[in-house]
Amino acid sequence: MSTRARKLSQSEIHQAFSEGPGAAVPVILSPIQLAGILGLSKKTVYEWIAKGRLDGAFRKRGKHNLIWRDRALEILFNGPEWME
Repeated sequence: MSTRARKLSQSEIHQAFSEGPGAAVPVILSPIQLAGILGLSKKTVYEWIAKGRLDGAFRKRGKHNLIWRDRALEILFNGPEWME
């Protein structure tokens, strides 16, 4: 369970990317782009995909992974805590 007292709403996610520097971020991202937004390594994002932590937020097209920005952020901020 998330430690946030209040979940991040869809409108808050949309607002963050509607104006200012966030407006340049595309709606569909590569794992490298998502890693850059989150300040993580691309290896971490690929591990999350392999472990199913981003299920419902990405599609595999050939050898490429396409990630829906808003879905991924909702899963990451509002989803369950991941225990290793």
